[in-house]
Amino acid sequence: MEIINLQSTDDIYQQALNLRYDLFFREPGLPKEILVDDLEENSTHVAIVEKSELYAYGRLSEIAKGIFKISQMVVQPKMQGKGLGTRILSELVNLALEKGTEEVFLHARLHAVVMYEKIGFETIGNSYIAKVTGVPHIKMVKCC
Repeated sequence: MEIINLQSTDDIYQQALNLRYDLFFREPGLPKEILVDDLEENSTHVAIVEKSELYAYGRLSEIAKGIFKISQMVVQPKMQGKGLGTRILSELVNLALEKGTEEVFLHARLHAVVMYEKIGFETIGNSYIAKVTGVPHIKMVKCC
């Protein structure tokens, strides 16, 4: 398995969009258009693939000078629990560091907090219910 950067024209990118929709937005019945938010076009998209099959994906977005957001991290259900989420997360943090980050943050689903803590993220504030999906999240930050 290898980690690659994706372009919006790549077939793997389309697989990533489909996986994101299936895991985050299908159950609450949201339209597919929700996938293309204000960050999508100017973000760095990273995936773990093998033989043209997507196993994991994540997105890195610079939202202000030196402030980066990690979002839309997904792992194929059949591949969960094998460390792929941690590999994608580490890659995204390293990319942010290469770009001169002062801070990296994300909004974690509560079941994933431990994974993020293992590589240095800390929870900030209280958990909340995401407005779009209704799923509990908490903000996490890693200072660099």
